[in-house]
Amino acid sequence: MLLALASPLVLAGCDGDGTDTAGDAAGTTAVSAAPSAAASAATVSASPGKSAGTVTPSAKTSATSAKPTPTATSGGGGGEVEHCVNPMLSVTASTSDGAAGTMVQRFVLTNVSSAPCSLTGRPTLVPYAPPGAPAPSVAVGAIPAGFGGLGGSGGTLVLAPGGTAAFFLKWSNVPTGDAPCPKAAGFAFRAPLDPLADADKKVPFAFQPCGGSVQVSQVLPASVTS
Repeated sequence: MLLALASPLVLAGCDGDGTDTAGDAAGTTAVSAAPSAAASAATVSASPGKSAGTVTPSAKTSATSAKPTPTATSGGGGGEVEHCVNPMLSVTASTSDGAAGTMVQRFVLTNVSSAPCSLTGRPTLVPYAPPGAPAPSVAVGAIPAGFGGLGGSGGTLVLAPGGTAAFFLKWSNVPTGDAPCPKAAGFAFRAPLDPLADADKKVPFAFQPCGGSVQVSQVLPASVTS
């Protein structure tokens, strides 16, 4: 299973204005793009007329580096690393899961900037309607702590350039009574603690939350998949 959310929130986040400022930090994780092992080799040969213990290089040392692979390691405090803001991040849909009418979708955040940045807390999401349709009336809440590993605190994550993190979206696809199932073509995304309210990033993702509510997790390590 993938996502889990429960306590209702306003679509903008945890506060009254929709921005999650608490973060519930539970330590700091550094996510860095660490280079894979570099190989180096040198060959030596005995020079004529010299003792067997004397060697001279016969070839220049060569080294090759593989493309860096993002890795996550536990770290201390985030130091003076700035908060990630929307222009520093890409948002892409990942895997999904569903059972008993509950849908869970995983999204991956990637630091596409050239500087490290930190993420703490829950992103702000605002669903938007398909072209020509009225804005959907959808309340956004938080995935409860009891919903697997998706409802807990993600702490503070420090993403190096190329580093990744994840968050989850949860909703019901089963109508309840007369409650509507509004159609959304995607959502406007804002990174946690990002003050640039006018720079929301639109993320295309069609879904239809029955009951007019969805739940969002905090930003979690990329290793969390369900």
